Amino acid sequence: MKQQDLYRKLRRHLDSAPIPLPASSSGAELRLLKHLFTPREAEVALALSIVTEPLEKIRPRLRKMELSAAELREILDQMVRKGSINGGFTGYRGKTVPAYGKAPLIIGMFEWQVNHLTREFVEDFHTYCDEVFADAVFKQKTSQMRTVPINAQVVSTAAIGRYDDIRGYIEGSRGPFGVMNCICHQGRELLGESCSHGHNHETCLSVGHTALWLHRQGHARLIKKQEFLDLLDRAESEGLVLQPQNTQAPGYICCCCPDCCEVLRNVGKFPRPVEYFDPNYQARVEEELCTGCKVCEKRCPIDAVTVTDKKARVGPNRCIGCGLCVVTCKAQAITLHPRDRQTVPPADSRAMYKKILFQRYGPLRILGKAAGMLIGGKF
Repeated sequence: MKQQDLYRKLRRHLDSAPIPLPASSSGAELRLLKHLFTPREAEVALALSIVTEPLEKIRPRLRKMELSAAELREILDQMVRKGSINGGFTGYRGKTVPAYGKAPLIIGMFEWQVNHLTREFVEDFHTYCDEVFADAVFKQKTSQMRTVPINAQVVSTAAIGRYDDIRGYIEGSRGPFGVMNCICHQGRELLGESCSHGHNHETCLSVGHTALWLHRQGHARLIKKQEFLDLLDRAESEGLVLQPQNTQAPGYICCCCPDCCEVLRNVGKFPRPVEYFDPNYQARVEEELCTGCKVCEKRCPIDAVTVTDKKARVGPNRCIGCGLCVVTCKAQAITLHPRDRQTVPPADSRAMYKKILFQRYGPLRILGKAAGMLIGGKF
């Protein structure tokens, strides 16, 4: 098989995951795959499924490569270290064994390039996002991330969901806790672009099994609970948006700025950003209290606030409920209110990706693929 045909085949295989990987006219996605996979690794990746599986289930799909179990495991472990596939552990025949599966470009392969990102990779990623990827990913019915208020007081008689109160969620968590460098910030620096928010690289937070996995892969350092809470306070002061995983018990919480964040950068181009972030709150202005100082307009990461005739106004289709305008309004003219439609996130990451898959393919196709995996097939 010609090398270019191999990467096209891999692109189609990865496109079947919950998060799409569409073809572009420029071939930027093929260049990204060449950054991530050698031709030999690409052939191995073609045998992987969307769920992690033990070596014994993967190896029979690679008979033509004539790899020993030890050789295959070394290749797979190297791919996990490179951040090109997903790795972990699973129960198999009464034992806990290593398991491997294909990963989406985001949240996954892109973020796992942290600390060894290259300028070429960033340029190809931006080209791909601008062509087709952002539109394909961010217009899915269920997103991988959501926005929650940042230490902002919410005007409501109802109790705030634990998944909307990140500080309370962390205070009640047993950990472990982790922090890692921001891949988006690193990418911006590689392109020679500055960040007006002045924050350091460590803005990606994690908790529980996610923190432990990222630490084991060398991506994150483990921290104490108080340092985690201090980082949340710093995010508020620096004007960063809290974007946790779209689950009731998020494994990661990104502190994002509009200068660097690939999500904010791309979704901000859409006329109705709220449709992607799916927030439960929105900002409202009491005009009689507003002094027209424009701090909220400058603070808003998604251009949802405009000041005209010395009065701030919030666009409901753009407001993502982050609360950054609320915590800096000295006149206390802006408050957060619950949206009419409240969304309860999926229970965990497995439930979230299952929901995305069913929305993308429908139940019949999913059941057919699941049945095929029972007899050795892959999805």
